[in-house]
Amino acid sequence: MAKPPRKWRRWLLVGGAIVLVPLFFVLGGFGYFFGTASQLRHEVVMPAPGLPDLVGDQASEYGRFLEEDQLSAALVEQAFAEIRPQFDDVRVIFVPSWLSDTAVSSVSLGDSLGYMAGIYNWLDEAGINAQIADVETEDTVATNAARLSEIMARVEGQVCFVTHSKGGLDLLEYLRKASARDRARVRCWIAMQAPFKGSPVADLATDVAGLPETASVLLQALGGRGESLTDLTTQARMTYLSENSSEIAGVMAEIEPICLASYVDHPDEYQRPTPWNYPALLWMHETGVPSDGLVAVRSAVEICPQSLILEGLDHTAIVAPGVVAAIDQTALMKALMTLALREPSREK
Repeated sequence: MAKPPRKWRRWLLVGGAIVLVPLFFVLGGFGYFFGTASQLRHEVVMPAPGLPDLVGDQASEYGRFLEEDQLSAALVEQAFAEIRPQFDDVRVIFVPSWLSDTAVSSVSLGDSLGYMAGIYNWLDEAGINAQIADVETEDTVATNAARLSEIMARVEGQVCFVTHSKGGLDLLEYLRKASARDRARVRCWIAMQAPFKGSPVADLATDVAGLPETASVLLQALGGRGESLTDLTTQARMTYLSENSSEIAGVMAEIEPICLASYVDHPDEYQRPTPWNYPALLWMHETGVPSDGLVAVRSAVEICPQSLILEGLDHTAIVAPGVVAAIDQTALMKALMTLALREPSREK
């Protein structure tokens, strides 16, 4: 479907964001406030309760950056300085989350406010070679994976990927199909809050009569496709992992990404909830499933060789504008990059 003329596209973007983004997340509250098994047409698959036992847990390494249980910008900066020279020959490519380029008007390097603005500003000011992948975040995983292949064909040298949420699914599919040569160019991958095993919130959103059809119309108007919502469901992701298990295991063993998950242990005491995913945060918490309000911890880390779980952050806390962020995003990104590049074995 052709994109609408530019003068109408902005209004469609704004209108779609106003209608679709809050609607998607608020539906997470359906299960908590209204949903019962008899009311649901399909099964909503919930992960096992509790936190997983991790292989490759990076908690102790991350602990080196903490002072009185808080992330210390000074300690992070000292450690990051040791691996900073590696970025002279590495391009950082961000693959953003579903609807990020619609929900937030400011999504580019150097902007002062918007999605991941603090991180983008730091990279711009530090002179680190970085770009945001030119993908249509509302499009399907398969389409964006093909787009990433085109982007990599134009990029020379080594790359460090940073993905958020659905961006992690897009990149995994690209890497699964990529040549050995292109995979060897990936110096590191930081996968933040990726729903590798799907999201129960997406399950609910696709279960409400009429919503998938409405979402499809809006997503097409925004340049994407309704199937991008289905891509986030538990059934779709678990089927994908099962059908491609050996290839995915190979990608994970070769790239060794660091996967970050977060959760809120006491939602009723959380100081900075995101209004539209707070009902979902409560819903999953009541079922005993630690989550960030959209992605369960297990979904984000269980397939990964290196993982880090942080408590006290919802799904937008890591990428929200700095004025409302619950953590020093720049310090966190420097810490994750340090963990990803600290070992000599990571050199390729």
